[in-house]
Amino acid sequence: MKSINVEQELFLAVAYRGTNISALARAIGMKPQVLHKKISRNTLKKEDLCRIGKALGGRYMSCFYFPGGIMFGDKIGKRKKGSIKDVNAQNRVHE
Repeated sequence: MKSINVEQELFLAVAYRGTNISALARAIGMKPQVLHKKISRNTLKKEDLCRIGKALGGRYMSCFYFPGGIMFGDKIGKRKKGSIKDVNAQNRVHE
């Protein structure tokens, strides 16, 4: 399977919700030109993507996934006896 980049993910999410980048920019309190530049320059921060996800009625997620259900990123690692405990507390999804 070919992977897609964040810009492509964003355009797919915007199309799925039936909106456009300009309307999305206004919904997150950003000027459309600024959002377009951030997208084209690939300078969107994780916080921007979380706000965009929320504005689209969803949630942006990124994480590292390991066998056994251990995840680090936007989700908290599944706790197992003897495993790393909640090292991800600072990376919770911005809701």
